[in-house]
Amino acid sequence: MIATPQPMPLDQWRHRFGGRRRRTEPRPFAAMGYLADGPVVDNLIEVEKFTLVLLYDDPIRSGHCALRLAGYSGSRVPWGVRFGGQAACRFVKDLVLQPVAGGQGYRIDLADEELLRLAVALDRQLDRDARFGREVRNRPFLPKLWAGFHAADAATITGDGPELALYSTRTGRSPHDLLRRLRRDHHDLVVFPLAWVSHHWRQAATIFVDLDRFPRRQVFRLENLPDDLVGFHDAAEFDFASRFTSGPQQQSRHQRQPVLASAV
Repeated sequence: MIATPQPMPLDQWRHRFGGRRRRTEPRPFAAMGYLADGPVVDNLIEVEKFTLVLLYDDPIRSGHCALRLAGYSGSRVPWGVRFGGQAACRFVKDLVLQPVAGGQGYRIDLADEELLRLAVALDRQLDRDARFGREVRNRPFLPKLWAGFHAADAATITGDGPELALYSTRTGRSPHDLLRRLRRDHHDLVVFPLAWVSHHWRQAATIFVDLDRFPRRQVFRLENLPDDLVGFHDAAEFDFASRFTSGPQQQSRHQRQPVLASAV
């Protein structure tokens, strides 16, 4: 059997967006995917090397929408993880604008093929779910997080918090038993569900994102901007509404020199 070559990312973009007019009204949905910027071992990747990518219609003036593509990294904060925020906004693009080599501002750089392929796939998913009225989530679904501890510290870790208490009630197992059962060894660290041990955040050597069962693409409702892009889930906070101002710079993963982001 002869394998059919996959179209180049720019050809995929042209097939999808060539000649398309901008939307006059936003769809009440957003799509989200992710990029892994480092090795994934046993479905785990360090939170700082994980980028959530959002795509949605953004009204920029009356009767005129941008197809906003924005990427947000995660970082450790007291008691958990924060995804997004202005400081963690890695890029802001407009997918309707044709990608070009060395793309700056709102245009995607053609060298960033992984991002371009993901963006086109997200638009297909978003359009399909919006067109056929499929059941979608009311809020974005965030990945499960694990806190990694050195062995000496892991021996003193105890579980606490409403998430653990709820799971204990549902399963009929004690919090101590649940913590022991879900404990995992990962390289030279011992990892526990972050939501159960977030009170030990100062001792954690690192935080991992768990990609097991986390959807490559998802669609959720977006009826109120920016409120639907800000919230909490267990030990994670997300802010996908904050973007670059004209001050900070954004840099493609494939570019050595930073690229000044346009004001949004």
